[in-house]
Amino acid sequence: MPDATSAPISRRERSALILYMFLCTASIGFLQPFVSLYFASAGLNRLQIGLVTGIGTGLALLVQPLMGRLSDRLPSPRPLMSVAGVAAGIAYMSYRSATGMLGFILLTALGTNAMFYLGTAGAVLVGRMTAGSTQRGTIYAKYRIWGSVGYIVFSLLSGMIVNQRQAGGAILGREQLNTLFTFGPLIFFAIAIVSCFAPDTGKRPKGAERRASSPKGAGLPLNMRYFLAAYFLYMFGLYGASAYLSLYMRSLHATPLWITGMFSAGVFCEVLVMTQVGRFADRYGRRPALAVTFLLMPLRLLLYIPATGPAWVMFVQMLHGFNFGIMGTIAIVFVNDIANEANRATAQSRLSATAGLATAIGPPLCGWLAQNWGFNWMFALMSAVGVAGATIFMLWVQESHPATGSLREEGPRFIRPLLRLLSTPPRFVRNTD
Repeated sequence: MPDATSAPISRRERSALILYMFLCTASIGFLQPFVSLYFASAGLNRLQIGLVTGIGTGLALLVQPLMGRLSDRLPSPRPLMSVAGVAAGIAYMSYRSATGMLGFILLTALGTNAMFYLGTAGAVLVGRMTAGSTQRGTIYAKYRIWGSVGYIVFSLLSGMIVNQRQAGGAILGREQLNTLFTFGPLIFFAIAIVSCFAPDTGKRPKGAERRASSPKGAGLPLNMRYFLAAYFLYMFGLYGASAYLSLYMRSLHATPLWITGMFSAGVFCEVLVMTQVGRFADRYGRRPALAVTFLLMPLRLLLYIPATGPAWVMFVQMLHGFNFGIMGTIAIVFVNDIANEANRATAQSRLSATAGLATAIGPPLCGWLAQNWGFNWMFALMSAVGVAGATIFMLWVQESHPATGSLREEGPRFIRPLLRLLSTPPRFVRNTD
């Protein structure tokens, strides 16, 4: 799978990394469809659900940058990965005994912080493996696609379990959902074990070598600052609104299997996109692929508004393939392009922290909007936030990877101006990093 310029790993390590990616995203497959429903079953309203998600994530952000720096300095990130897996398992299993907002906030902070680090660690491991490679996008996508497969398997499985426990179409209660939070968190304990066998290629620079690879005063590259600003608005709009998709589906009289099927449909399309996007980004650059997902996201949120039933939402959710299928892969590779071996975990933790900050602010605001103005206004305003993110990206973010092909020369002549805009910011606003 890796090319000749990437660090060699054994078959056992490669299998461990695939299983690690599978389990990490499988954990989201059991959590994403049902966490907001679980909070609702515990008596929280939409605004309170947003506050629990936002404050819990915000508390996690205080720790995330420190974990990134610590990971860069440790001989191996494996111990931190195992600790994070155990911590997440304990946090989400403890949901069953939580009472009130404070308990849920603290447990969400612990679980979210651990999950952020597990995602960062996977990105760093592949980044170290592919250092110097010209096929970073292709290689990362081939590993990351197994995570999407894990999501589909576990989200459908959790939906079937809850569907069987829902008697006569009654509203889901906490007792029925407790089953998920008894067995689902076991995934995290499995992650803790698999982490011990994950590949850890390349030694982190020390002393003078570290100082040489991180020039004094270099700071955060301007191109990455623009990207993180656009990425923040993207995550703010998309995942602020997505936190309420399960409740939106329930308002449309969806069963638990419809809810998990809706999320799984999006991830199935994500798998299809991931099979191609890494190769595309290695050939034509990261920016064209990222531009597509930035431009598509606001439209996707608007398309939820006229939904008349669960099938409509499921159809729109398939566009997630072009959102996370691209962003979840190429954003990681974009940061790995910019980072070096001395600061790779720190750089990836900044990406995670930016996503975390957006997730900390987005759900409370969306909860307030949904509670007071309804779901339709929530989707419309988050679409406007997405437009702002797309504007920053299109005008200022430059390519991070020397492309081997020119997208600007592809296709009919009349669309080439658009292809040039996807590939390069307009000259009059182009930053000079």
